[in-house]
Amino acid sequence: MQALWLLALEPVSETTADHNSYGFRPMRSTHDAIESIFLRMSQKVSPKWILEGDIKGCFDNISHDWLLSHIPMDRRLFKNG
Repeated sequence: MQALWLLALEPVSETTADHNSYGFRPMRSTHDAIESIFLRMSQKVSPKWILEGDIKGCFDNISHDWLLSHIPMDRRLFKNG
């Protein structure tokens, strides 16, 4: 089921995703995140803080009904019952 969600949602989410997000993203790695931080911190005007976070159990608590009604996707991917 999760693989189907990935196939249905990844194309949509990648077009609207935060370009500063590197976790669990296709074609992005830890090395890309470190390089981005290094480049930003080495500029004359740079951020004062770097924040990293993790929301425990996030995907276990997302409403599937809300996703189905608010995220555009091809409904033929899903089977009733």
